[in-house]
Amino acid sequence: MPRLLSILGILWMLSGAAFAQGDPHVYRVGVTAFRDKSATIKEWQPTMDFIATQIAGSRFEVVPLNLPEFETELGNKRLDFLITNPLHYIIFESKYGASRVATLVKSENGKIVNQFGGVVFARSDRPDVVELPQLRGKRVAATDKTSFAAYLVQSDLLKEHGMDPEKDLSISFLGFPQDLSVLAVLEGRADAGFVRSGLLESMAREGKIRLEDFKVLHVQHTDDFPFMVSSNLFPEWPFAAVPHVSMDVRNRVVAALLLMPPEAPAAKAGRYYRWSTPVEYLTVHRFMQRMRIYPFDQEQEFNLSETIQHYALQLAILAFAVAGVVSIQYARARNLNAQLWQSRQELRNLAHHDALTGLPNRNLMDDRLDRLILQAQRSDARVAVCMLDLDRFKPINDRLGHAVGDQVLMTVAQRIAQAVRAADTVARFGGDEFVILINEIEVDHALPDLLNRVIAAVGAPLACAESEQVQASIGVSILGVDADDAKTLMRHADEAMYHAKAAGGNRYLVYHASATA
Repeated sequence: MPRLLSILGILWMLSGAAFAQGDPHVYRVGVTAFRDKSATIKEWQPTMDFIATQIAGSRFEVVPLNLPEFETELGNKRLDFLITNPLHYIIFESKYGASRVATLVKSENGKIVNQFGGVVFARSDRPDVVELPQLRGKRVAATDKTSFAAYLVQSDLLKEHGMDPEKDLSISFLGFPQDLSVLAVLEGRADAGFVRSGLLESMAREGKIRLEDFKVLHVQHTDDFPFMVSSNLFPEWPFAAVPHVSMDVRNRVVAALLLMPPEAPAAKAGRYYRWSTPVEYLTVHRFMQRMRIYPFDQEQEFNLSETIQHYALQLAILAFAVAGVVSIQYARARNLNAQLWQSRQELRNLAHHDALTGLPNRNLMDDRLDRLILQAQRSDARVAVCMLDLDRFKPINDRLGHAVGDQVLMTVAQRIAQAVRAADTVARFGGDEFVILINEIEVDHALPDLLNRVIAAVGAPLACAESEQVQASIGVSILGVDADDAKTLMRHADEAMYHAKAAGGNRYLVYHASATA
């Protein structure tokens, strides 16, 4: 791992120096505008600005597009990256060689989701539009024939129920934004509408509609999905690169996206939680095959027996040739596969662990905390979230330099990890702050013993800074006692930590509403 970090550091400095020379290099990022184009820029430009801050000498700009505009821009090689729905991505992957580098992750009502679906809806005061079969002969508002979650998904759903949307429905394609379909139903110009999941909730949150004025047909009840939905779920939008973008730039963009914290202004503007490593889109592939959508629009007839008879001689020659080279290539292929697997493991580790201390980073900590909460709610166990801040650390950095400061942080991280139990998680939150997730612990006796052990370990003499000493101020929040969700647990632990520090440090303080008010 140190060797890989050194190599990545050298590459980062070399490429950073190249970027820093001259005027900023502009990267154009095409984004599907399923709502208003100006709203798309407002929503996504902060993400582009965040990426640019991580890549010296660069500027990233949003280009809002519909599908035909995407085809034109990609065909003329005027885009460098793209953010779009998975169906359009697969088309662009086949036609233009786009390749996904990350997948969007959203959070709604305290739930983290990386999927979406289609919605079939009507006004709540329409007793004649309750079930899907009642849509026969009705006026339906949709966005566009190529829209994945605002037409194609619903079309597939209706076909499953024995209807042909083009024959059995009177469909009006109103174009973007999808809000137009919602307003058409609300104003009585359409009997029902098709939109992407989450849009109704977004418009209600913006004050444009009231959710109680609408009902969803064929509702799918999914515990982990926070939106109303009529269809099966599909993976969220990918962030993809166009072939001419160098591997160095791709890696820098991926690093920026994966390291973006959930509370970043860019994430809030984009109404998402974070980015993850790219997911598979097999469900979308199967959907496109079923719907005969490019590149799966040609049905190929294949007769194995006839093919073998027709090409018997050529197949025999090919078999001998393949047999001759397989033995030579086998050892090399095994070696390359082993190296590739190791590289992927190391890159995955970099995306989820702190580069200095090797501890889990904030992304991995968030995932583990969510899992601990779910497990604790099923077993009624106690989970403690501890925010730890080092006392007397800043003078070490100021007097002895950042190199010694880094040695202190690595030493302290190792001590904390050794002081807790194997089932607990220690993560670096940032700077000289750490988070400890304590799983299934007895609060009155075992928890104080563990925290005192951590405080003693942190305060032990430092070999790398003999004349200095650091201490720990720890704030504790307990699931089921003062908080019931991850966000509140973190906030309460942070407040308790500041009160512990204000009381002189080198101690822990369990959150209590009256004590921290």
